Amino acid sequence: MDTVLLKVGSPPALQAQVNFNASVRISAPTLADNLATAFIRVAVVCGDHNAAETESGAFSYDWVLRAALSVRRYLCSRSDYFAGAPVALQLANSPEYLAAFYGTLLADCVVVPLPVAMESAWRKKIYELCHPLVLMSRAQDLGGEATISPVATLSLSESLEKAIALPRLSRKDRDLAMVLFTSGSTGLPKGVMLSHRNLLANADSILHELPIRADDRTLTILPFCHAFGNSILQTHALSGATLILWAPTPFPASIVDALRNLQCTTFSAVPEVYSMLLKYGRLGDRPLEKLRYMTVAGGKLRYDLCVEVADRIAPAPFYVMYGQSEATARLAVLPPDQLRSRRGSIGKPIHGVEFRIADESNRELPPGAVGMLCARGDNVMLGYWHDPSATADVLTDDGWLRTNDLAHRDDDGYFYLHGRANLLVKIQGYRVHPAEIEALVEEAFPHVAAVAIPAARGEETRFVLFLAPRDDRPVDVKSVRSTCQQELPPYKVPVHFEVLDHLPLTSGHKVDRTVLEALGARLLMPVT
Repeated sequence: MDTVLLKVGSPPALQAQVNFNASVRISAPTLADNLATAFIRVAVVCGDHNAAETESGAFSYDWVLRAALSVRRYLCSRSDYFAGAPVALQLANSPEYLAAFYGTLLADCVVVPLPVAMESAWRKKIYELCHPLVLMSRAQDLGGEATISPVATLSLSESLEKAIALPRLSRKDRDLAMVLFTSGSTGLPKGVMLSHRNLLANADSILHELPIRADDRTLTILPFCHAFGNSILQTHALSGATLILWAPTPFPASIVDALRNLQCTTFSAVPEVYSMLLKYGRLGDRPLEKLRYMTVAGGKLRYDLCVEVADRIAPAPFYVMYGQSEATARLAVLPPDQLRSRRGSIGKPIHGVEFRIADESNRELPPGAVGMLCARGDNVMLGYWHDPSATADVLTDDGWLRTNDLAHRDDDGYFYLHGRANLLVKIQGYRVHPAEIEALVEEAFPHVAAVAIPAARGEETRFVLFLAPRDDRPVDVKSVRSTCQQELPPYKVPVHFEVLDHLPLTSGHKVDRTVLEALGARLLMPVT
């Protein structure tokens, strides 16, 4: 497969347009039948307004559109081009990513985003699954991989002065637009197939719930190759807002400084990032005058930490959200004014989405009963790439997505999570969830993960508890073990307690349970 390097050239001088007219009105995403068409409308209206800012310069909506058209021309000129061809992007958050993403869609192709830090074996599996037409990257994003030899370098700036000729697109709302590869339960990649309708509908739903405006400046640290990061990209790009593509270093200590110095108005992150911000990031030490709101999604941030974040950023509101890749991104929101009265809730489904709690036979359960959280709406994926069996496991005939999250709803229609169903294990005939163990000690140790180590040689499945210190205080393992032994039945007590400097994170900043499972297995390996 050919690899093409994208090159920006010399961007315009950085001129942050903080006072951009917030009254600019963009057509609702749902009025388009193609994500690229929706973006064109925004780019034409916003013109010279900054779509993205980096440490090296600013890139207007007009620049991104013209650069995307350069990508389109290249793809369409290839002899092996065909409409619907997958195009892989191995790019960090950057103006090049925006050009490659929308340029691929403008060429009527399908985007396949890949993490920059990706093992060659994992990438090879994905290539074998979807056979991309080409891989687009930057020299700095490929690292020193000797197995990749670029065949061309595409300049995104050389023809910016030419008149724009907008293409007529053949792909419609139900056609495939993007494939997001995630880790499957078997260790093999699962390709989440998202249509133009999925992406447009989810962006439209979120724009109903969050006060995103054309004059917003959002500090963007979530990788665009993941569902949550892609959601941030689409909702802000389709609103005419500015994406601040700085990479704070050292992370996370400089995030608060970046929010203040770059006059950012919004920020979104996963729970692990907020936990680290509270520990290391000095959140709340200095006022963030421009901040309008923050959001969390991509996992469950403990209730007391949610309240602490909300207090530290006040009067800016803090939105707790919930979602998953198979539903394009976000599915539910808890309004900030309900944070304290709905302890631990993920809120209600966002505009255009339905929820229900179902048993193993997909029968709806009453309020208070714990079962599978199911979601339905135009944001629910088409299915898994070339995997009808896995698709049938999660998508019902009447369009419900079984999210794999256990939950219940209260009498007022608010929903509460009880952990991932696939993390449930049986020990001595009892069903146990790691969250039950984590909840016992997480108030003292926000960075905690209980990992089930599969049975070996006839032994029972066992738990290893990983802990990272809070506020640099040493971990009293003896005390933690004693608490578990006193408060938990014997079959739930971890057999080993391991202290780490920090919990390993995935490229999406979530706790990497795969790494912890491998470490736990080694820790419990018998000495020979």
